[in-house]
Amino acid sequence: MKKLLLWMVFAFIPLAAFAQEETLTVDQCVNIALKRNNDIVQSRLQLKMIARDEVSAFSRFLPSVDAGLGYNHSVNGPSSEFRIDRTTGIPVPIQEMKRVAWSSYTRFSVQQMLFDGGSIFNFVRAKYTKDGAASTYDYTLQNTIYKVKSAYFDLLKKEKLLQAQEETLKQWEESYKRYDMMYEVGKVAKSDVLKAKVQLENARLALLQSQNDLSIANAQLNWELGFSVDRKVNAVDLQVSPSVDIPYETALEKATANNPQLKKSQADVSASKAGVASSSSSFLPSVFASGSYSWSNRKLNQIKNMFDTDYGWSMGVSLSIPIFQGFSRVADVSKAQLSLKSSRETLEQAKRDVALTVKQAYNAVQVVKQQITVTQDAEAAAEEDLRLNREKYDLGSGTMLELITSQAAYTTAKNNRIQAVYDYQTVFARLEMAMGVLK
Repeated sequence: MKKLLLWMVFAFIPLAAFAQEETLTVDQCVNIALKRNNDIVQSRLQLKMIARDEVSAFSRFLPSVDAGLGYNHSVNGPSSEFRIDRTTGIPVPIQEMKRVAWSSYTRFSVQQMLFDGGSIFNFVRAKYTKDGAASTYDYTLQNTIYKVKSAYFDLLKKEKLLQAQEETLKQWEESYKRYDMMYEVGKVAKSDVLKAKVQLENARLALLQSQNDLSIANAQLNWELGFSVDRKVNAVDLQVSPSVDIPYETALEKATANNPQLKKSQADVSASKAGVASSSSSFLPSVFASGSYSWSNRKLNQIKNMFDTDYGWSMGVSLSIPIFQGFSRVADVSKAQLSLKSSRETLEQAKRDVALTVKQAYNAVQVVKQQITVTQDAEAAAEEDLRLNREKYDLGSGTMLELITSQAAYTTAKNNRIQAVYDYQTVFARLEMAMGVLK
């Protein structure tokens, strides 16, 4: 029995460790972040609250209905105060006996706004405010997606760089062993063996740095996903890179139509215009229609005859004209006009910001695309040069310095190619975000 328990314990340990490791695609990471990200949750709640303001503003156009039903029983006792009876001249109580009364009533009233400029423009402003909040929510979504994709591609890049460094270390380990054996038989100088040893140790240090970089990249992705930073994520490498060649004019046109920050500024301008109209409408009259129906009787059971006896009803239209309310209305209009001017300035700045962002992202995409081609050619050339220098050195016609230089050039070229491939994924996502189409 004890052996069985020990076997179960040791069998569970690797399963528990494995539970902290998961293989995820970039789309799966995005979906996780969209559900767990705090900024998205807060932005979604803010949008819902602002949507309620629109409902409140619209309710001003609906009738106000009020109904009531009541029953009263009152008792007034004899009075302690006296009055002089004019006939007899004798003081008598003002109220000689206890009085008991019963009363019941019901009422129903309706009021409908016919015209109120402030309500109309407040509803329009609430609508544009909600549109602005929706754009803010859209920006939060796309910004979260961009940060997740950027962290994911960085993790892939660091994994590939680590693999490249492991290959470099393996090559120097093999080279050092071979040159040490060649030194033993007198084919190479001791200084060459020492130089190979230095390069081997440098490769080990570089490997440690690559391992640390990968660990930090893994922690960053977990942080974006809302997980523990110690959780291991295995990224799935992309087989193809985005190959859509978008003209700059098309990218700028899409950004002008879809960029969430620009749409937010446009909605703010529209809301400010409605605010000016709403403030100005305080000088206009308001018109309301109203109607009411009421019934009262000492006996509540007579309510069955409320439409036959003891009833009353009224209908009317009221006009309210503001004459003078100090200078508050003038100040409100002036404030709303300044707010409109400010929002227009913000919109113009947003247009310039979007144009600059698109320009920067578009140029970055074009540069990295060219870097991929250049670094691929450079890697191939550096690999061939390394092969030739290794053969020359083995044949005794080359030097260790030439071999070290060619090895360093090959490592650099390979790392540059890896960085260009995954940097392209990141800058392309940034361009999509600038255009407002990142998903």
